[in-house]
Amino acid sequence: MWVEIICGLVIYKLVRRFFHDDEISDDETSGSTALFSVAHRLEKLYGGKSYVGLRIPDADTASRQDIDLVLLTKEQVVVIGVKNLSGIVTVNSDGSWVCESGKQHHTTQTYPDPVKKQASVLDSYLEQRGFTLLEGNLSCKVVIPSPNFRTMHAFPSEQQKTTFI
Repeated sequence: MWVEIICGLVIYKLVRRFFHDDEISDDETSGSTALFSVAHRLEKLYGGKSYVGLRIPDADTASRQDIDLVLLTKEQVVVIGVKNLSGIVTVNSDGSWVCESGKQHHTTQTYPDPVKKQASVLDSYLEQRGFTLLEGNLSCKVVIPSPNFRTMHAFPSEQQKTTFI
C-alpha cells in the first residue's frame, strides 16, 4: 500500500512538472490571502490601522471604486494596491504598466496606473465628508507579492514601487 502511494505521488509530480501551465501560479490564485498578509505585515511595520477591500463611491463615473488597502498612521494615509503580477513590467509615460509574462507564450497586458486613481477618489470622498488632508499626507504605494516580478527600467519618481516578498 505504501509503495502505491509513493508511486502515485512521484507520477503526480512528474505529470505536474511537464504539463503544468507556467503562466498560472499559486500566487495569482491566492489574491485575498496575499492582501490580508500584506495588511497584517504593514500594520506591524508602520503601526496604525489597515482597511482592506474598501469600495468608495466615485463621483466621476457614478460607480464604486475598489481600493485594495488603506493604511492609516499618525502621520499619513497610504493607499496601497496589491497586484499579483509576474513577468517583466515597464511603465509608460502616461503611468500605465505594461506586463510581459510567460516563458512559453509571450503575452503582453496593459494595466492603468494601479493606485493614482484610487488615491484621488479617496481624497475627493474624504473632502466631500468634510475631512481635508494636508498636502503630502496622502501617498500611494504598490506592493507586488509575486517572486516572479521584474522591472525593466527604474520607475518614475512619482510612481513609488514597493516589492514585498
